[in-house]
Amino acid sequence: MGNSEKSNSDNDKEILDRETVNKIWEEAYRANPRAYEKDDQSIIVGFALTEDTPSIFPLLPEEQWAIEGKTISSWIITMVSLTNPQGGIIGQMEYHEAMKRLAPYIIVVADNWVLIRAMTHDELDGLFEGLPRNVI
Repeated sequence: MGNSEKSNSDNDKEILDRETVNKIWEEAYRANPRAYEKDDQSIIVGFALTEDTPSIFPLLPEEQWAIEGKTISSWIITMVSLTNPQGGIIGQMEYHEAMKRLAPYIIVVADNWVLIRAMTHDELDGLFEGLPRNVI
């Protein structure tokens, strides 16, 4: 983790020591982008945030990834459930809106990356309050 590290454990009402945070960081899933071309030839790049999985996400993915010769029309995060009997996708949200709503669950910010603690199905579901559950 870099010099720009900061902890956001107040919202979780527990203090995580540096050793615990480092262990979570090392074992966390590092989100990788997947690109999709829609029928109108626009490109969407998405990341998956899965229930019960600590995950590392870029703060500004558009500064880290590009597709040569293509314009990326939107960045999204797909919230995925492991326990929902109706199916795995809870919903999809525009990337930066999702990051705002995920702020209480971020335990570390380092360089251009955030560590999001493992979230329950109800917590992922609650991110959509007041928003449609788009599935692209």
